[in-house]
Amino acid sequence: MVRPSTVANLLHDDNVSQKTMTGPSWSAKELTGVQRTHRPPTDYVDRFAYLTVQCLRFGFDVVSGYMVKKSFGAMREPDWIRRIIFLETVAGVPGMVAGMLRHLHSLRLMRRDYGWIHTLLAEAENERMHLLIALKLRQPGPFFRFFVLVGQCGFLAFYTLAYLICPRYCHRFVGYLEEEAVHTYSTLLDQIDKGTLPLFEQMKAPKFAAEYYKLDKEATLRDVFECIRMDESSHRDTNHHLGDLKPTEPNLMVDHLSKHHFSSHHLHQATTAVAWKLKEATLRKEFQILDKNKDGVLTLKELRKAEIFQQLDLDEDELLKLFSDLDQNSDDEVSLEEFMAVMRKLGGFDGSLE
Repeated sequence: MVRPSTVANLLHDDNVSQKTMTGPSWSAKELTGVQRTHRPPTDYVDRFAYLTVQCLRFGFDVVSGYMVKKSFGAMREPDWIRRIIFLETVAGVPGMVAGMLRHLHSLRLMRRDYGWIHTLLAEAENERMHLLIALKLRQPGPFFRFFVLVGQCGFLAFYTLAYLICPRYCHRFVGYLEEEAVHTYSTLLDQIDKGTLPLFEQMKAPKFAAEYYKLDKEATLRDVFECIRMDESSHRDTNHHLGDLKPTEPNLMVDHLSKHHFSSHHLHQATTAVAWKLKEATLRKEFQILDKNKDGVLTLKELRKAEIFQQLDLDEDELLKLFSDLDQNSDDEVSLEEFMAVMRKLGGFDGSLE
């Protein structure tokens, strides 16, 4: 019988294969192509989100001593690890909160989510892995953990309330937050390349991180930080994209899901949703053309006179079968909703996007 203490040791041993870890696989081109981008605010929601991020960053930089140490070039490896650990304990909150609230929203209203939940949960899981990787380099003491607890509780309450009030503000907030994260990791990589952080420069990638990112045996800690920066840039672009959408529009930015453990079938679903959105406007116009008397419904008589069906040279039985398929509630009239539902099904998009 294996003692509980032995099990705990095994679970924390890097020599044990992390079979449940399936992180993103970034190409060399993607890793080196990360840009420090900034999306200029366009309205009061964007400006408020950006101002919030700037105020939070300024306060944290002052309290943590980052601003002073960076000015004098005094940031060393322990300083960077403390900064990364604290930031990642906060960064894992937004995706989980947003995913949970949208999940509950979907259950309560009994309607689909259109592909947002998986993206948000993937983001939360990825940020948590960043924290676990940083913890392989340093274990914080009780004083530090207390501040993490206070910071997380405060941020959790703030973000939950904010998401209930204005999801768009929250996604824009995370987009700007991830812009800062990309800047932070880029600065860290620059310092490693300049030789000011020799321990990071020489250290091999922790096995935990190497397995998560599928790195080779010769990978260094710098390679890991480069992968984390790529993750942050992906979250930045995704959240800015979500901030552009209405809550009921399909999430189209799902390329990163195929690099994570979430099923890549959501990429196909979102692509199908785009095709349907493009067809929908055309089908609505077609319905209006068929609806000769403009009463909002189609009758069998109108279909008989429709030029498009005359060109198909349908016989009476075929026309009756077509009308029967369209008239789903058998009231001898075809509403726009019935027409769109049948066309949607025939087009191969049955609303299966979660």
